[in-house]
Amino acid sequence: MKIAFLHYHLRPGGVTKVIEGQIDSMGDAVEPLAVVGEAPAHTVSFPFTVVPALAYDRDRNDGKNPEEIVRSILNEVSTFWRWGADLFHIHNPTLGKNKDLNTVVKILISMGIKVLIQIHDFAEDGRPTGYIDEEYPENCHYAVINKRDYGILIRAGLIKEGLHFIPNPIKPHRIPDNKEKKDIILYPVRAIRRKNIGEAVLLSLFLNNDVKIGITLEPTSALDMKSYTGWIDFVKSENLKVLFRLGIENDYQTVLSRSRSMITTSIKEGFGLSFLEPWTVGRMLYGRLLPDICSDFKEKGLQLGHLYERVSVPLEFFNRHRFYIKWKNCYRQKLRMYGMSFKESKIDEDFHRLTGDGLIDFGCLSEDIQKQVILNVLKSANSFKKMLDLNPLLENTNFFNGSFEIIEKNKRVVEEKYSFQRNKNTLIGVYNSVLNRTVTHSIDKKVLLEAFNTAEKNHLLLCDSAYGEGNIPY
Repeated sequence: MKIAFLHYHLRPGGVTKVIEGQIDSMGDAVEPLAVVGEAPAHTVSFPFTVVPALAYDRDRNDGKNPEEIVRSILNEVSTFWRWGADLFHIHNPTLGKNKDLNTVVKILISMGIKVLIQIHDFAEDGRPTGYIDEEYPENCHYAVINKRDYGILIRAGLIKEGLHFIPNPIKPHRIPDNKEKKDIILYPVRAIRRKNIGEAVLLSLFLNNDVKIGITLEPTSALDMKSYTGWIDFVKSENLKVLFRLGIENDYQTVLSRSRSMITTSIKEGFGLSFLEPWTVGRMLYGRLLPDICSDFKEKGLQLGHLYERVSVPLEFFNRHRFYIKWKNCYRQKLRMYGMSFKESKIDEDFHRLTGDGLIDFGCLSEDIQKQVILNVLKSANSFKKMLDLNPLLENTNFFNGSFEIIEKNKRVVEEKYSFQRNKNTLIGVYNSVLNRTVTHSIDKKVLLEAFNTAEKNHLLLCDSAYGEGNIPY
């Protein structure tokens, strides 16, 4: 099969890693060609061609309309394969990062070209600036990376024959068995806001004296960098046990060797790689469970019962009214940006429902309020005790001995269920379905908006207005 993988770019990151994994896993079973908006800065192991009009709008200066872009794509593909591709595997075209791509995909479908759209992220899920006010492509096959998204798209109108579940393959890291002192609890992550760095800082308050939390990478966007440097300054001023830039100032293999265990405190994920990779290097994972993402993993046998689903914080630990105003403004602005109707009274009801027991999840707080909570817990023995009484799993990160059985079982599950061979079998099956089965269906975008914009998902960490930088949710 001749498969054209179409994406905005091949920059290092999540979707690029998935594309590379998919191509690697299939080996000689397919002939791949990546069609991207810019040449990759790093070496890739497969052929690619560049159509500049596929790049992000902020990087474009081509001036081409959708019909011209389609001609450019097909010219590049037919130059590589005389008779063109058997199938276009298009990654994340619905995010609005390129104003013409949605129409480009529709034109390809109208020409009878076989198309598989794989959605990694939804514009409806906390990305209102990328939301486009037009229908998504219809009568083509779609794929998702988790069962949550699968269920939402079924409710939104897609049929099972045209919707496929393609979990990401996991390539295990290998680390040397050396004598490095294991004094780091590692958070191997780019420290963007949705990774909830403040909660990692909170966890450091409950660590034994001989270990520190270690965060590997720094963000790239200006707003995320503002958040990141704020946490660096806070940690330094309070002399807390958190290290930054470990993956920049050190070789990653060395950092892994120093790790005693790993954590995740993220409040939002697409696939959830952080719940799978630690086991492949023999490390225990602690921290926050994301039930809608982790249900896939638990069904396959992964043991995650030692993770917590929330960190309950008494409202008395911070300025409740300030939080109420921020939460309400963020939620209201996000709904407006999506064009969703709402009632002020319903927003008030939702807030009081979420805080009716006098508690709120730490992950719902803005970073300035998270810092108030941390200072309260740090400086008050009563507050420290109350946090542990409410959240006994906060001390889990101290546990290392006795975890061998969980690590070994979870390692076997990951290596079996998320192997490259299994990914190959899944992809070949999906491609055959796309080539041989015509589907008639479409997506009701209203269902997507309602699914992703409930009060429970209104996290101030993802709202720019919480940073005094305007009112645009991230």
